[in-house]
Amino acid sequence: MLKGRALATAKDLLRGGPAFTARAALGSSTLPLAGGGSIRVRPNGSDVEVVRQVWRDRQYAIAQAAHRERAARYEADIRARGNVPVIVDAGANIGPASLWFAQEYPQAHIVAVEPDAANFAMAQANCAGHGRITLVEGAIGGEPGHVSVGSEAEAFAVTTTRADSGCRVVTAADCVAMVDKGELFAVKVDIEGFEDDLFAANTDWLDEVKLVYIEPHDHIFPTRGTSRNFQAEMGRRDFDLLIRGENLIYIRREEQTT
Repeated sequence: MLKGRALATAKDLLRGGPAFTARAALGSSTLPLAGGGSIRVRPNGSDVEVVRQVWRDRQYAIAQAAHRERAARYEADIRARGNVPVIVDAGANIGPASLWFAQEYPQAHIVAVEPDAANFAMAQANCAGHGRITLVEGAIGGEPGHVSVGSEAEAFAVTTTRADSGCRVVTAADCVAMVDKGELFAVKVDIEGFEDDLFAANTDWLDEVKLVYIEPHDHIFPTRGTSRNFQAEMGRRDFDLLIRGENLIYIRREEQTT
């Protein structure tokens, strides 16, 4: 336990800086973010670790220069067509990834989807005043409908199950339609096993999207095969696959000219 805390503190200091380290160690309700600003957290839960993964460990950053430059070209091409690049943050939690994408792509619009009411309230507080972040209290899936939300576990592990009523389900196309002149650029998927539903139907958005970030959950649901649908769908399309922390990052390959 002590060794784990010491390692976390060392990483906080090395990658997050002194202010981040001090606030995390003291159990502060706000943490500073690289590049300015701060994020509210619930100190006694999992929020601090989620912020660490996104901001300290930069798990949504594309490390390789060639791939990073390709992503930038895709985003610039969307803007050159007069459209707005849309990033869907599916499983937004308290908003750290939405804030990170807003900083990384300052001309994109982020649609943040979160089904848990308590997490959603925190995301509202953290993203207040950000005109380029649209918050949706809901789950993302392959078809519209409803889910029940299971929040007995940590806040980062909220699960959703199809139901006749309850929390609404939106699709990727629904999210893009929320942005005037929106064009899909990237989708981040961290939805605790519900990815089997998202990739089961209406997957045409995969023919348009340029970046897909997925955290698989077969290790949590070993009998469900929650990654099988997205493995099949992504395998049929021309993407390069990168690995960053807990995430698989798919980046569309550029058409080769002769």
